[in-house]
Amino acid sequence: MIDRLDDSLGDAIEWLTEISPEIDPSADSESDSDFDSGPDSDSGSDPESEAADSASSFESQDEAVPRSDGGRETDPSNAEAAADWEEADSPTSRTLHGVVHGADGAYACGEGGILLHRRDDGWQTLIERGPGVADNTLRTIDATADGCRLWFAGDSGALGYYDVADGYLSDYSAPGEKTSTWEGIAVSEPTGEERIRIANGSGEVLDCTVEDGCPVWGDVVEPGGGSTIPGLTAGPDGFYAIDTSGGAYYADANGEWERIGVRNAEVDFYDIWAGDETVFVAGADGIAYRYDPHCENWTPINVGQGALQSIQVDEGSNTAVAVATGGRVYERIESIRWEERDTPTEQSLLDLSLARQRSDDEGLATVPVDIAVGAGGTVLERHRDRSDTTD
Repeated sequence: MIDRLDDSLGDAIEWLTEISPEIDPSADSESDSDFDSGPDSDSGSDPESEAADSASSFESQDEAVPRSDGGRETDPSNAEAAADWEEADSPTSRTLHGVVHGADGAYACGEGGILLHRRDDGWQTLIERGPGVADNTLRTIDATADGCRLWFAGDSGALGYYDVADGYLSDYSAPGEKTSTWEGIAVSEPTGEERIRIANGSGEVLDCTVEDGCPVWGDVVEPGGGSTIPGLTAGPDGFYAIDTSGGAYYADANGEWERIGVRNAEVDFYDIWAGDETVFVAGADGIAYRYDPHCENWTPINVGQGALQSIQVDEGSNTAVAVATGGRVYERIESIRWEERDTPTEQSLLDLSLARQRSDDEGLATVPVDIAVGAGGTVLERHRDRSDTTD
């Protein structure tokens, strides 16, 4: 029996030898190496390194996540579009309510009438007690188109301006015996020809123009029903205002105010910004409203959380930023999508001033720094590439 099996096995081996092609010895070596995955293998690989490579590959795929619109969204931590906001050294612990870029840097105003100036070596206190030396808090500030004069206003009718070129301070507090708190101010045109609108807590707006170097006061009007007007801004063809009752108003070159919205407003309003083609209103609960003057249409936008205290758009770079309570800063990523930025503070931010382009307003050029100010003397800065603020 065993002999027959041996004979059959020998025949089978002989048959296989006859029909098989000639085998290259080197092929055997390569084949052996493919299956040699033990720890003594000469390939230099091990299960742990292979697992790490696999995890790295998986993570790199996660950095680009497909969106529903077919695009790809980059991991925000790797995005180059937005630099970090940093806290600047502030010379005060008083609350700062307003900030604006002037011809020679940024200025901020606040509690007790303080006025700060950002110089090359940092922030310095310029005025301690306001235009009337009365410790009245300054709540709002704006600059002429050329940035050479700063107008500010606040409690108990405090009102004045500071000339950048010669350091000249002028006090025009309580014009027309108006001693209510001024909540908002807006300035247009260059120094010496400026037009000013100032709004108070009684819902009144005071008209002012500068003629022969002196302010000429106009009539006081109530665009709405007497609600506080916390925000004013100068647009390309007139002025815009908002009140705490959800009203938005526009005044043309003739000074006639008309209500333009907002129908069914769901939140209180705090600030307004106007550009060539768009108007934005900052409101409570993280909601902003966008207005299209051409179509006379308002659209609510969910920006984030907290009460939005200020909102601005740099039309040159299409940068849009909003600041809110709790130290929150939001930036528009797409037309209707906003993203919260990291900040080093939880202090409420109350105002914002974006870096201005060189082509803006009579060629005014300032350092390319976005600035936000708020409670406790907080000053946040974000340095932008100069190409973002120049043509």
